[in-house]
Amino acid sequence: MSRQRIVFLIASFSIAVCAIAQTGVHGTVRMAGEKGGLLPGANVYWSGTSIGTSTDANGHFMIEQDPPQWPALLVVSFVGFRSDTLAVPGPTSAALSFALRSTIELRDVEVVERVQGTQLSTRTINATESIGPKELKRAACCDLSESFETNATVDVSFSDAISGTKTIRMLGLDGKYAQMSLENIPFVRGLSSSSGLPLIPGTWINNINLSKGTGTAVNGPNAMTGQIDLCLVNPLDQPPLFVNLYGNSQGRLEANIHTAQRTGKYSSNLLLLHGNWFDREMDQNNDGFMDMPRTRRVNVMDRWMYLGERKSGQVTLRVVDDERLGGQSLEHLSGEAAHQYHLGRGLYTVDVTNRMVDGFGKHGWIFKNDPTKSIGLIVAVRQHEVDSRYGVRRYEAAQHSAYGSIVYQQLLGDGNDQIKAGLSMQYDDYDERFTNDTLPVLDLGRTERMPGAFAEHTLKRGRFMLVTGLRVDVNDLYGTVASPRVHAKYDLGPLTTVRASIGHGFRTANPLAENAAVMASSRKVVVGPLDMERAWNLGASILHKFKWLDRKWAIGMDAYRTFFTAQVVTDLDRDPGTLAIYMLDGRSYANSLLVDVQVDLTRNIQLKTSYRFYDVRNTFDGRELERPFTPSHRGLIDLAVSDNKDRWHFDINLNIFGESRIPSTATNPEGLRLPERAPAYSTLHAQLTRVFGVLEVYLGAENITSTLQQRQIIAPDDPFGPNFDASLIWGPTNKAMLYGGLRYTINRKTKTN
Repeated sequence: MSRQRIVFLIASFSIAVCAIAQTGVHGTVRMAGEKGGLLPGANVYWSGTSIGTSTDANGHFMIEQDPPQWPALLVVSFVGFRSDTLAVPGPTSAALSFALRSTIELRDVEVVERVQGTQLSTRTINATESIGPKELKRAACCDLSESFETNATVDVSFSDAISGTKTIRMLGLDGKYAQMSLENIPFVRGLSSSSGLPLIPGTWINNINLSKGTGTAVNGPNAMTGQIDLCLVNPLDQPPLFVNLYGNSQGRLEANIHTAQRTGKYSSNLLLLHGNWFDREMDQNNDGFMDMPRTRRVNVMDRWMYLGERKSGQVTLRVVDDERLGGQSLEHLSGEAAHQYHLGRGLYTVDVTNRMVDGFGKHGWIFKNDPTKSIGLIVAVRQHEVDSRYGVRRYEAAQHSAYGSIVYQQLLGDGNDQIKAGLSMQYDDYDERFTNDTLPVLDLGRTERMPGAFAEHTLKRGRFMLVTGLRVDVNDLYGTVASPRVHAKYDLGPLTTVRASIGHGFRTANPLAENAAVMASSRKVVVGPLDMERAWNLGASILHKFKWLDRKWAIGMDAYRTFFTAQVVTDLDRDPGTLAIYMLDGRSYANSLLVDVQVDLTRNIQLKTSYRFYDVRNTFDGRELERPFTPSHRGLIDLAVSDNKDRWHFDINLNIFGESRIPSTATNPEGLRLPERAPAYSTLHAQLTRVFGVLEVYLGAENITSTLQQRQIIAPDDPFGPNFDASLIWGPTNKAMLYGGLRYTINRKTKTN
């Protein structure tokens, strides 16, 4: 990377003092008194409405939706405490604080959190699931790709048998068709499409909001199947020190350290450190290849935030250094593979390095003379370098990106309507080269500039809400694209909501980065002329919460259809020795149906069951086929148990996957062919956690039944030959794994006036 580009990125970031203003209110609820502790699970709501929320484990609340009109009364209630009411004259970004007094004099009061880990929202315009801190702790959540084990909306799988990279699917399509954002800033994109998930440690995430269907116009153009928005831990409410240590039976070690420091009355700084180390040559299916690459990863983020009465801002900077070394294991080499090695062919080695520096800034203002108006600014920059080797193949890439947007919003009339409008700019400079010893160098480098404008109107009439929006983006390579979006919500009752949406989304593909798994093969890569991908998504959902048999229930159902008018097709079916990448000529669609049931069996036992059906098809060289590696059926049974004092937690979940299609290997020599379909399988995970005040100790197991795709590689004895292929993965590549760890927190000392 040139010195000029480094100077450009540093300069761009240094002037990025920015933030998007947001509606709603936030704050904390605690017990009154000199040593008043925080109150998790307190009810916070706008008086006379069903708009409200509950405080999280840290006593913090956030109500994203404004009341029907200003001024409004904000009410806080909690069992055993006197309710409190605050008159709020208008929209405010200042943190509100409530101190509730007990209705009964008690010597010792112990407050136990009963907030559900995954909450199905009746308030958002999209069908949204919120995965909170409680849910994220229920699994060995070491990075983002491991955060969805207890969720049926997002499917997680390995992409190949060598690199250890995990991929996700949403509504039956690859994760690249869902907008992966960080607090509504485009984040996992470009070169990080396939490798970016493991680069976000799980402890950095406070919650994950999964919005299904096309996104709103303000949030960007890329949300074709939905939006996965990550909310990082907040510097303003973090403890001075948090430590998480993790280790498993396969030899993987991880450490996370968070340190928070107050920098003023309304500001705080948070330093996040992450390290990952794995140095074992493990081969559980005896094919001579390591099941997981040896890994060394260092991840550092510094996050500063200011939250005042009429303005707020934050600046975040991250540095990542990730190295993975996999491929053949000399320790496990035998047979023909060992013979080839001794003849001088050497080991088939996979060496992947990711180095990334990125940052973003946000700043927002509420107008002094009119609190119904606000303006926000966002700036983000990124430099990402990838250097990878797959045997004799080499993939080198660099991404230099900058993003900016400005958003203006105001309430209209009596406060029931709202308008948002703004401008955005996305700049991407890619250098991509794919080298093979027998093929010409494939160069897919390009530079894109895409300014855009958007507007969105929200209409509220009683129980009905309608959001209409339009984006117009001008790409200097692919032309102008208009993306209309319509979302509607109607409340049949206080806890029953019906939603519908339709919208258009588009994206620019990075076919080599997004199909890095296929590089671990001998396939010839053929790339035709490419264009933007464009798709329509339409869907509907219903959510009903009720009490039955003295139990709290939540039942959700949704159905979505995504169909492409233009798509970059990745064709593994043309020939087992070819990866063909070309534009769609025919139909391509994904139909998705989900039924989700949550019930509190007792005060301490929560049960969640889900079933999802997929019908996903693509046209490959004139033939309409099932999309490979996409099971038609998906099931989830999840049980969470805790004791009365919330000191013991036991969690167990069963994931069930139906059959899926495997790309054709019929023309391979006999003995080097895979079946046409992958069998159904299931995985079982469990975890036990014990809380000792500021210390939490957890023990768990993944894939307890040791479900394994036994044959993961075609022709592993001849990795430099014409039939080698390690990319046809449909199931787990690791047997049962035990893990354990601890979380230690030093809480902040508080003073109460």
